[in-house]
Amino acid sequence: MEEIKGTEALEREILEDARKRAERIIRKAEESARLLGVQTEKKIEEATTALVGEYQAKKRIAELEMLSRLPLEKARLDISYRDEMLRKALKGALESMNPRLFGLWCVKRLACQAELVRNSRARVLVHGLDSETMRDIEALFGQGSDISIEEVPTMKARGLVVEPMDTSYRISITEKELLEWLLDEKRGELAAALFGSSA
Repeated sequence: MEEIKGTEALEREILEDARKRAERIIRKAEESARLLGVQTEKKIEEATTALVGEYQAKKRIAELEMLSRLPLEKARLDISYRDEMLRKALKGALESMNPRLFGLWCVKRLACQAELVRNSRARVLVHGLDSETMRDIEALFGQGSDISIEEVPTMKARGLVVEPMDTSYRISITEKELLEWLLDEKRGELAAALFGSSA
């Protein structure tokens, strides 16, 4: 019986040692888990702070880039607007221009190249020009020349186009060319007249 009691005491002692070891292991595991949790929490906080800082820096750079572009974009839009308004005003002025005045401009431009036209067989296609201008064109080339003058209502712009039979050149004198010439040669004066002297 004493043996049984001794065995039971030994068993209780072994169980007590095992329980104490298990408690120590659990306490160590809990402490490790707590430390790991604290470290993880700290790493998360550091990473979050770094990301927020990086985001703020990138946001500030983007804001500065945007602010640096604004004056250029404003100037580009202003120039685009002024060009559009200038073109619109010129087109309106040309459409309402006295047909005789426009015709005189066409004849003057054609006279600069009359020698080239006289030395070839050509057609002068006209649209929207008055009868006096037509007579001026005929007088420019005289009788007996190989130049034919034809009214072409399907032309896109008012003016005249010279097409030689051998297609060696082409002369176009229309509202479109007058508009482009005015924009090239007189843009500053026209803009000052339309927008004021600060344009």
